[in-house]
Amino acid sequence: MSDITITARIRRDGALAIPRKARELLGLQEGDKVEITVHKPDVQVASTASDPLLALIGLGKGGPDDGAENHDSRLYGPPPA
Repeated sequence: MSDITITARIRRDGALAIPRKARELLGLQEGDKVEITVHKPDVQVASTASDPLLALIGLGKGGPDDGAENHDSRLYGPPPA
């Protein structure tokens, strides 16, 4: 199965058009079935009152301040010379 990422808008009638380039890359034809995963980037996070587990976020002891920048070296050690 091939995967590509596209951005599309839903039309007023609810239709979603797959761009021609994506259809060509995937070899999609009229009548083919496709599976869609939706990521809505501006969804608000639930308040801590509605989900007590959200209140735990940030309570733990953090790691090194540069953890993101040096993530791989912390996991696998320094790069070979």
